[in-house]
Amino acid sequence: MHHVARPRRFVPVVLLALTVSACAGPDLGKQNFPRTTVTQTSVATGPVDDAAVSTDALRTVDPCGVLQGDTVTGVGTPVEDSLHPTGLDGCAVEVTDAGGKEARLSLTMGETLLLSSTTPVGTVEGLPVVESDLDDPDTTENEGCVVTAVTSETPAIGISVQVTYQGGDACGAGLTVIREVVAEMHGSPPRMTRAANSAVPLDPCTLVDDAVAAEVLGRSTEKRPGGLHECHWSGGNATGYLRISEAVEPSDGDDGTRVDLGGGITGYQEKRTTAGNSCTIAWTHLRTGDGEGEVVKFEYDNFHDDAAEDDSCGKARRIVDTILPKLPKS
Repeated sequence: MHHVARPRRFVPVVLLALTVSACAGPDLGKQNFPRTTVTQTSVATGPVDDAAVSTDALRTVDPCGVLQGDTVTGVGTPVEDSLHPTGLDGCAVEVTDAGGKEARLSLTMGETLLLSSTTPVGTVEGLPVVESDLDDPDTTENEGCVVTAVTSETPAIGISVQVTYQGGDACGAGLTVIREVVAEMHGSPPRMTRAANSAVPLDPCTLVDDAVAAEVLGRSTEKRPGGLHECHWSGGNATGYLRISEAVEPSDGDDGTRVDLGGGITGYQEKRTTAGNSCTIAWTHLRTGDGEGEVVKFEYDNFHDDAAEDDSCGKARRIVDTILPKLPKS
């Protein structure tokens, strides 16, 4: 393993920038589950202000705990042993409807959205809802749908259900699931069981010192979340990326060269110059067993024409040194 890979979404989030479709699907009279009722609104009424679905609240939810029982049985019966996590903030399951058709449901608790070209199609318990169909370019069939309850407009984040349901009403299934998920968030959603010194509940955008980021990455540096456990910085000189994940522990060789980060912490540093000049520093914050742990990774990227002489690893280390003191101690 060359470096800790970012988990892939079931469907790229850029699909949410597509024109919203009514997602009609097949004749509803032929469906095997009740279509969700969504309150129709032309536009969202002001910013979303709902503490139950705040980013901090979403960050510690157990997505596989949510994607069970009543949340999915309105669509179909779960296929045995198909429930599995897709990163810290996601989970997927396959279900079989009453007619024998299979649907894949993929839940992401903090999906980054592109709202500039979308229009909410309604609301669920006060949250704007967006639908995007996933057309198969090789056929005329609409085989999938993304249904998102918008939980924050600035930054744009939501709870997304991505559905693949060949021969079925994917958007209807997504709405059925999203209604149950939002209702559970407004009740007592299942929470992750993490150690007291876990980094998972932390907002990664608060872990880097703003003044140091501006100094290292350049003037007018801006930061934005990339979901619940990622943050991106964009500056005039370079960009930065911070991710907290549960993954295979980084190691010498696979993830670069061993480097002493101080305080008994060993990091692994990898410099790449094939495209620009970048450096990644990763380390295990907390071991969780079986060779896995909570892995923190910061990446510095300079793709300017004069990047060759940049001390990318030195600058990455400057920022990492502001992160380490903010992580909880064992």
